[in-house]
Amino acid sequence: MEKAVLSRYLGSIVVTVLATLLAKALSVVLSPTDVVMIYLAVSVFVAVRFGRGPSVLFSILSCASYNFFFVEPLYTFEMYNRSSWLTLLVMLITSMVISGQAINLRRQEQLTLESTGAAENERIKNLLLSSVSHDLRTPLASITGASSSLMQDGMPEETVKELAKSIHQEAERLSRIVSNLLDITHIESGAITLNRQPYYIDELIGAALSRVPSGRHRLEMHVEKGLPLAYVDGLLIEQVLVNLLENATKYAPQNSVIALGARRSGDEIIVSVEDGGPGIPPGDEKRIFEKFTRRANDKSGSGLGLAICEGIIKAHQSHIWVENRAEGGARFSFTLPLAVSVSEGTSHV
Repeated sequence: MEKAVLSRYLGSIVVTVLATLLAKALSVVLSPTDVVMIYLAVSVFVAVRFGRGPSVLFSILSCASYNFFFVEPLYTFEMYNRSSWLTLLVMLITSMVISGQAINLRRQEQLTLESTGAAENERIKNLLLSSVSHDLRTPLASITGASSSLMQDGMPEETVKELAKSIHQEAERLSRIVSNLLDITHIESGAITLNRQPYYIDELIGAALSRVPSGRHRLEMHVEKGLPLAYVDGLLIEQVLVNLLENATKYAPQNSVIALGARRSGDEIIVSVEDGGPGIPPGDEKRIFEKFTRRANDKSGSGLGLAICEGIIKAHQSHIWVENRAEGGARFSFTLPLAVSVSEGTSHV
């Protein structure tokens, strides 16, 4: 086992040397940005072939090699300007993010192969790769473009801050994609474990509201007075609310109202998120909760947010659905069990 681990790390070192030799041979016709892209492309191969530890080692060694062989002054670890340091930092972060994505994709594929038939596996794998590659393209292109600009000498301080802010925002977007992939993996593999506790639903709604920027929308909360406690996993239900809120802010017109409501219905609580957007096309009320399903003209979503919501609510033995409002827009609703069951006369408190 130790020999196998050692061989993976040695493999990572060998690949670093080969990538550097290739980049050096082509450096006469490549720009510094192209050299960086060679290392980033190879980082995907290292992550898939050798795993997380060796991929981290490759990220560090590739940054050191780039500094030594391609950054003035050559063949030293010194750097003339601050932008070179920032470029190396961005290169290191981007390499690790890409490696993490590749590892998670491989893990997701393995889990899928173990849980379903071969034909279904192939279909889901193709959907996953297509969806994730689409989602990664935009933030990675933004990070690459911003990092290329930072390599220019004499960059104004304000411009450097704007580019750094852009890199940070796109890195957060990549992080959300990874989080969604991990969440849907846990749900589909049956690894999700509920930590049920009694919660006031208005507290969960308030926590979700604090995590979602309203932008130019007006967020309103309408919670029926005197609601009993809900018996749920608070963190997971909060995530459902966050996903639904982010979905609403994406489609609702600017300056429109997004309303969160909660009311009692028998021995359940019905929670709803309403928006004034275009609504759901007829016939798509169930399909919209399937993985990788996006609404028309949606180029930014991963198509996993609503699937995660459905998985969490089903784990609570509850129900989630969507309907169009008569006045326009969509209403997403889900039920939650009470901490005190009226029908059975039992208490979870």
